[in-house]
Amino acid sequence: MVKKTVLSLVCTGALFAGNTEVEELRQQMAQLQQQLAQMQQHIATLEAQAPKESAVQEESLESMEKAPTTSVTTLLPDIALILNGGYTSRNIGNDKYADASIPGFVKSGDMEIPFNAKDGFNLNYAEVAMSSTVDPYLDASAIFHIHGDGEVEIEEAYFVTRALDYGFRFKAGKFKSAFGRVNEKHHHAWNFEDQELINNALFGPDGIGGEGAQLQWVAPTPLYLMAGFELFNGNPDQGFSAKESASTAVGYLKTSTDVGAATLLAGLSYAQGKSEVQNLDGSGHPIPDSFSNYGQTRVYGADLTLEYPLADYGQLIWQNEWMQRDKDIESMTQKQSGYYSELLYKIDENWATGVRYDDIYQNRTDNPLTSIDNLHRTSVKLEYKPFEFSRFRLQYNQDHSKTIDDQAKTIHEVMLNYTLELGAHGAHAF
Repeated sequence: MVKKTVLSLVCTGALFAGNTEVEELRQQMAQLQQQLAQMQQHIATLEAQAPKESAVQEESLESMEKAPTTSVTTLLPDIALILNGGYTSRNIGNDKYADASIPGFVKSGDMEIPFNAKDGFNLNYAEVAMSSTVDPYLDASAIFHIHGDGEVEIEEAYFVTRALDYGFRFKAGKFKSAFGRVNEKHHHAWNFEDQELINNALFGPDGIGGEGAQLQWVAPTPLYLMAGFELFNGNPDQGFSAKESASTAVGYLKTSTDVGAATLLAGLSYAQGKSEVQNLDGSGHPIPDSFSNYGQTRVYGADLTLEYPLADYGQLIWQNEWMQRDKDIESMTQKQSGYYSELLYKIDENWATGVRYDDIYQNRTDNPLTSIDNLHRTSVKLEYKPFEFSRFRLQYNQDHSKTIDDQAKTIHEVMLNYTLELGAHGAHAF
């Protein structure tokens, strides 16, 4: 196209030029043709180099993708902060409540009250959670629990595998056991502001768990079926002996299936470890830090949950769990059983309500004063969630499970609590 343009201009000029001018135009045309040839050669050279440079750039990009990333951003784990607190009102004072007991389970003065301990305002805790992928094979998490008084504890710190074959998964460190339905969940994921009565009586406010290891297996079947085995250090706060590195073994089998529009979840759990029985002096009084007669403590559990979806993000959840502990002591085997049943109604995205009934119906111990059956509690709640990571909950308890000054006492309590979740918070256990 360039040649045609130049030739057209030259020819047009030649029609109007004289003989002298024709010769000059011929020289100019020859110069232009020489310049065009040089330009064409330069273009050909550039076109030949372009594919090589493109290949080098692509190879460089591939090398960058394969090279390990070392930027500061990728080295930081996901971090979340959870705040919980509120206001509590009871019909008894703080000292009396702290000195209460659960007959057959928790002695007077030994009760731990980690949440809503005071009559009035409470900052229950700030929880910092960190998690990250370590490499293609491992994830790691750590959860630091900061109590309202400033005390810090490592609630969980563990690693878990990502790519084991045949449906296996391994976890080790410090963590909560998957025993039962709610033991593994943290406070901010509970359906109510306080722990279920039988769970608290048997395992304490932290639930069963601690330093140990876990192996889980998901069966390759259309029906979800998961089996798990765990081994923890013994812990007297959970009803097991800690003497001579005594260990606690936990096993469970869990399944879920769809029943029409509803989802059914069920599980069987078992825990076993050595009993820790305190020695008595000649007058029948406990000898501090003196234990013997190590038999076995066995805990059986079963849970059943039915979840039914409703319109406008609504949902009905009926959750039930039963436990029994058989604990060997010198003179007998204590048998203690209880359950809870709760019905939750999620009205829409923002509002929910619920009712729960707790009952310890069997409490056979070697002491008639603590062999009190029918320790029970009734709870109702109203919950508002303006957004996904903020929640405000109003709850009322009528509690018949505790004694104060060796006398049965009905405790009425009202709790108004908030929970705020900030940062990259992972999904709660289903």
